[in-house]
Amino acid sequence: MGFLPIIVAVAGFIFLWGIVNYHSLKTRKKEVEEAAKLVYRYASLRQNIIIQLSNIKGNDASLSTLLQRIVQSFHSVDKNATTASKIVSSGQQLSEQIDNLPDQLGKHKIYQSSIEQLQKADFAYRIAANRYSLKLQQYLNLVSKPPSKLVASLFGFSRKDIQLPEEAVVSP
Repeated sequence: MGFLPIIVAVAGFIFLWGIVNYHSLKTRKKEVEEAAKLVYRYASLRQNIIIQLSNIKGNDASLSTLLQRIVQSFHSVDKNATTASKIVSSGQQLSEQIDNLPDQLGKHKIYQSSIEQLQKADFAYRIAANRYSLKLQQYLNLVSKPPSKLVASLFGFSRKDIQLPEEAVVSP
């Protein structure tokens, strides 16, 4: 009879601990999904500005070939066709090309406002990509480390929920 209160107290503690971990897992997963939405939004905005920039008719043929090469270098930003992790891993190359555009196109007045828009969109994309990488890392750490790993496996939170780029893989 003396052990019953101890057993109830321990069971209550385990139950409350499980609820807190479940809420933490759910919150982290939601943060990753919201960060992924921002990545999709800014990557598509950046992509649309590049397409708009490539449609500007200029008198220099080398610039149009440069822009066409940049248009061909980006990948689909469709949520159904690719994951946010793939966009982040391939988006860094595009950002490097965008950094070089003002040097090559900045002399031409017809490109200046579009380049400014593109730089702002690229800056917002980089912030969203960094946020996504951070939130993804936090979620993966929570899912892969005990004791939260037990709650994650019970309620279906897993590393497989989210497609991972090569550099975001965390060893368990």
